Amino acid sequence: MTEAREPLYPSRSGAGALLGRHVYNHINPPTLVLGITPTGVEVAANVAKAMGCAFDVLVAAHVRMEEFGIVGAIAEDASAVLDQEYEPYFRDAQALGEAIDDARRAVKTERLLFRGTRALREVRGQNVVIVDGHVTSPWKLLAAVDAIKPGEPAYIMVAAPVGTQPVQEKVRARRLQFVCPSVLMDPAGHPLPFGDPLDPSAERLRSIVVAREAA
Repeated sequence: MTEAREPLYPSRSGAGALLGRHVYNHINPPTLVLGITPTGVEVAANVAKAMGCAFDVLVAAHVRMEEFGIVGAIAEDASAVLDQEYEPYFRDAQALGEAIDDARRAVKTERLLFRGTRALREVRGQNVVIVDGHVTSPWKLLAAVDAIKPGEPAYIMVAAPVGTQPVQEKVRARRLQFVCPSVLMDPAGHPLPFGDPLDPSAERLRSIVVAREAA
């Protein structure tokens, strides 16, 4: 079977505009859209623009183990959310602790780049939409949910223009609404979700600029 080469969406901004129309049908104002750094920022900014609502960035990082890959994530100052299917042996406990510390340091560094010293916008009493881009792992989304819950939002929804069936199942297992126009069966997702350049460094730089301009 030939691998698909055509992008699902011509750009991240276009994907965000379309996603915004989908989200608009499921949530009421006042609404705050939070883009997960770095991959959800540009999409989320355009979701907020399409909905005419407030936007901010929420900083998250994956917890990665050399032997196992991604085993969870951390968002803002909340505790790590870990894959329940990953059961570290005693010998892995120190390595897991170091991986969590690495992720926490990454969050602190990224927060300065994306938000400076400004605190996250107030979520109390608002409907909050947490947005990422091409989602093949649920952990940043779930970590972001845990990070904002103490702020007492009225309602939390998670959304992405592209996600996978395993991600959808894990998100819905937490009884969260997941709005995703393109849910793919392949756990690896789509080889070319957006027509924008795929270079992670360029995407990250563009996301920082969008965050500083739009938030």
